[in-house]
Amino acid sequence: MMLVRPLPYIGTAQELLRQLAASRSTVGPQPVDKPLVLYGAGKLGRMAGHLFARLGIPVIYAVDRACHPSDRLLNGIPVIRPEVADPGDRETCLLAVCVVTAAYEPIRAALSAMGWRHIFPVYDILESYRDRLPLSNGWFANDLSDDEVDKIGAVLAGWSDDWSRAAHLQFLAWRLHREEWQFSEAPVCVEDRYFIDPVRRVLRSSERFLDAGAHHGQVIARWLELVGNQCGAIMAVEPDRENVAQLKRWAATLPQMIRDHMVIRECALASETGRKPYSHGWDFSSRLAVSADGEASTLRIDDLDFPLTFGKIHVEGGELDALHGGVETIRRYRPILAVTTYHNADGVWRIPHFLMETLSDYQYFMRLHGWCGTGAVVYAVPNERGCVA
Repeated sequence: MMLVRPLPYIGTAQELLRQLAASRSTVGPQPVDKPLVLYGAGKLGRMAGHLFARLGIPVIYAVDRACHPSDRLLNGIPVIRPEVADPGDRETCLLAVCVVTAAYEPIRAALSAMGWRHIFPVYDILESYRDRLPLSNGWFANDLSDDEVDKIGAVLAGWSDDWSRAAHLQFLAWRLHREEWQFSEAPVCVEDRYFIDPVRRVLRSSERFLDAGAHHGQVIARWLELVGNQCGAIMAVEPDRENVAQLKRWAATLPQMIRDHMVIRECALASETGRKPYSHGWDFSSRLAVSADGEASTLRIDDLDFPLTFGKIHVEGGELDALHGGVETIRRYRPILAVTTYHNADGVWRIPHFLMETLSDYQYFMRLHGWCGTGAVVYAVPNERGCVA
C-alpha cells in the first residue's frame, strides 16, 4: 500500500525536496530484452503498438481486463484477459503497462501477484529508443545540483496553494526516482486538464483563446463547450501536416459564427521566427527535434499578432522556448496560461520559475492530469481576474 501524505505546507515541502535531492537516482530506461506484452489496449496501448511497430519490435499480445475474445489491437495483435495469459509468459515476458489514467503502483502490485515478473511503465521502455522516436514522456531527471534545489525551493514557495506543492513534489519523486507519491486532498484529475476550477471560475465570454499544439481540435471543442460557444477569437497553432489536415476538416464542421472567429496557423511556436527540423506524422508525438527528417515554419507568439487572453501551450517539449518568444505579448495582455511541463526536464523548475519571474501579480498553480509523471500542467492566473486560490 502506498503512503498517502498530508498536504505539504511550504516548510514541509522544502524538507521533502531535500529528501528527494539527497537520494541518488538508481533508475533508468528499460530496453526490450524479452518477448514484449502490453498491458492496456486503450488509447495509450494503441499508440504504443504503433510505436513498437515502427521500431520493428513485435508485440506478442496485449492484456486488458475489459476485452472480448475477438478483440485485436491494431487489427492484428490479440487482446486477452489477464487470467488467460500463459504462466510461462508471466515469468519470461516483458510487460509494458500502457495506463496513465490510474496509479501505476497498484497496477504493478496486482500484476506481480498474478505472477508477472518483469513489469515496467511503457514510457520507461520507449525511452530506450529516443534516438529513433520523437516521444519524450519517459525522461529521467538527473540528480539535482545545489542551485537546482534552491530554484525548485523558490518555485515551491511561489505556488498559490498546497495542492500545487503536492503536485510538484509528486512529479519530482517520479522523475527523479520513479517513486509514486500521493497526497491527501491533491488528487490526479485526468478529466479537467487545462480548465481546472480556479481557471473556470474566472473565464469571460469575450476570451481570445490561443491553442498552441491544437492537434485535431479536441481542446478547442472542450473550450467552446465551457464558454457556451461565446468567445472573442480562437487561434489554433499546429505544425504537423497530417494533424493540420484533420484539424481543418473538423473546423469545417463548426457553425459559421465560430469559423468566422477562428484562425489556423500551420507553424510551430519557438523563440525565433524561421524554420526548424520537425518530426511530421507522429500524431500526438510530432515535435521539433534536431534529428528530425522534416521541417516546419516557426513563429514567436509575439509575431502572431494575436491579443490572447487565454493561452494553452502544449508543444511536446518546446514550451519554454515558446514562452521566451512571447514575453512581450504575455506581459502586455496578461493572459491566463496553461502550460504543459512533462515532456522534458524544463518542467522540473525552469518553466514555472520563468513564469514566476516574468509575470508579476499572478497566482500560480500546478496540477497532475495523469500518472507516471505525465499530464503535469502549470497554470498562471492574473490577480486582476479575482482571487481564485
